[in-house]
Amino acid sequence: MARVLLKDVTKKFGEVVAVNKLNLEIRDGEFMVLLGPSGCGKSTTLRMIAGLETPTEGEIWIGDQLVNEIDPTKRNTAMVFQSYALYPHMTVFGNIEFPLRMWKVPKQERIRRVKEVAEFLGIADLLNRKPSELSGGQQQRVALARALVREPEVFLLDEPLSNLDAKIRTQMRFELKKLLSYDLGITTIYVTHDQVEAMTMADRIAVMDKGVLQQVGTPDEIFYKPANTFVATFVGSPPMNLVKGDVEEKDGKVLFDAGEFMLELPASIDIRGTAVLGFRPQHVEVSSEPKEGFVKGRLLGVEKLGVESYGHIAYGGVELILRLPEGVETGREEVYWRPRMDRMYIFDPKSGKLLYG
Repeated sequence: MARVLLKDVTKKFGEVVAVNKLNLEIRDGEFMVLLGPSGCGKSTTLRMIAGLETPTEGEIWIGDQLVNEIDPTKRNTAMVFQSYALYPHMTVFGNIEFPLRMWKVPKQERIRRVKEVAEFLGIADLLNRKPSELSGGQQQRVALARALVREPEVFLLDEPLSNLDAKIRTQMRFELKKLLSYDLGITTIYVTHDQVEAMTMADRIAVMDKGVLQQVGTPDEIFYKPANTFVATFVGSPPMNLVKGDVEEKDGKVLFDAGEFMLELPASIDIRGTAVLGFRPQHVEVSSEPKEGFVKGRLLGVEKLGVESYGHIAYGGVELILRLPEGVETGREEVYWRPRMDRMYIFDPKSGKLLYG
């Protein structure tokens, strides 16, 4: 296994900066997820590590080796693409064996390694089938087997589950995590725009936006300690509520004045002036009856998501989402609410950076 280190890595396509001065370390044996919206530079980063793209600036290290100028076939990495890219005219055995044939591995060794990885992934009984005879989940396993048979130091996956239906995708998330982290302990870099995949699979997550790394941390750190408003709203479903207003002190209390409502803040907040208040829909107290310190709100609608219900409330041009407890009737027009004191965040209104939380 090996660690992967990116030092000031930049990639430009003409005038477009796809990745901008990226500094990131993926530890030996770690499952790192690159998370962000389309066009944020995560797939370009993966392709540079694989050697399919050349960085405009910066250094990429795999283990103790600088690999900027090293051919992709000699980097000892293996990549699984979104499309799986299986050869339709070959059997499953032929698809898995293909990279070993290219490396001129002896025949008996090829057979041994193909059968071993196929048994490991539970597809040994599919070796004589063609890709067209397989389900999406089976094709995904064949693509994994073709990559694993090379015995790489670093495993690269570019949205490998996006073509699967929801049920299989959930199953494969846990299978992949178990296989790569617990069974093999292989260094893995996984690209996705799906925050659920990132939160359930990653040892650490690197959140990217517009080619710039926004934050690196464990799933809990990303969720409970977002570095800025982008991370706060991109990670979490429904997204974090953000409200612009003024933080002021009155009668010994720290208050947040949003114009149409006012909230008491923790006394430990020493910020004053214009700021952005953030709180997650799940971290709100909601009541059917008026209570001291609670804000009155009129429900625009209720969204039922299985066992959870979320109410939408508007104040001027700002819409807030609150998780409704079981004791609150979802047919009500009015509710009363306030964020939990221990789960409030204050962000800088200009830079978006976290100031408190």
